[in-house]
Amino acid sequence: MEKILNNVLFDRKNTHSRNVRLVKPYPITHRFKPEAEFIGRSLLEMMCTKFPFRSEAEWKSRIELGRVYVNEEKVKAGLLLSQKDEVFHHNPRVVEPAVPDEVEVLEEQENYLIVFKPAPMPMHAGGRYFKNTLMEILKEQGYDGLRIVHRLDAVTSGIVLIARNKEFAKKAMLCFSNGKVTKTYYALVDGIPIEQSITINAPIKRKHGFVFESDEKLKGAREAVTHFEVVGTYEDKALIKCAPETGRTHQIRLHLAKWGYPIIDDSIYGKAGDQTSKTMQKRAISLVSAGLQIKSLGINYSLGSNFELVELIQNS
Repeated sequence: MEKILNNVLFDRKNTHSRNVRLVKPYPITHRFKPEAEFIGRSLLEMMCTKFPFRSEAEWKSRIELGRVYVNEEKVKAGLLLSQKDEVFHHNPRVVEPAVPDEVEVLEEQENYLIVFKPAPMPMHAGGRYFKNTLMEILKEQGYDGLRIVHRLDAVTSGIVLIARNKEFAKKAMLCFSNGKVTKTYYALVDGIPIEQSITINAPIKRKHGFVFESDEKLKGAREAVTHFEVVGTYEDKALIKCAPETGRTHQIRLHLAKWGYPIIDDSIYGKAGDQTSKTMQKRAISLVSAGLQIKSLGINYSLGSNFELVELIQNS
């Protein structure tokens, strides 16, 4: 536990000394159905929208070479998609980005695991990752039949609950959807807030690609509420305790930015963030999932308070 708290949470200077996990290049073919928003739109447009980290020219080339095809047939980039279509993307040599080799099972029960997920590391396969994911690593460690019940962003570290069977997964997911889960995060932000505590109530929706937006006036957005409390300060930074009521994508990051105090190293919503969806998120950010409580299921786990807040801020 001490290793996790001292080396992973907010200490970004020593990332070069961390153990990393590497996998050998391998071939893979991804297959998926077009989402409703892409029906009637071109194959090229969908690929550019869903995976903006590659240019339009690169996607067009991949389609022309037959590495992106539909219904197992080579097609043109301008093909208009239908509900019956299935898209295939073949990559003959996948080189996955390295991830920290710091996955740790913190608590093991008959029905669930409490796991520490380092960052950057995705929960499951997708995009540039297939083998360097939390679920694949746990599988390699001998944990079969696991089910995800909630998620952390790839760039967020901390504790996550993993179900070990279908029955428990249903119970846990119902608790999350019904707001019966107490979650605690800590974030290191730019600036020192005037308010010692605040609640941000601002809906969230996807803006484009992997970028989301939050504003009270957004149409078609989903409700999002987060409570913030200042728990430590140092020079021009503050450590914020974050308690989200809802679980929207990028919720804490968006709401801190809306408050005016974004996470110090947030590559999207920070002061120098890039919201074009073209720059990949490759580094961990100063946001950690530190506590999880589900009273009805007897779950109450915390990384603890045995670490010095000021020391964490000074190490950032």
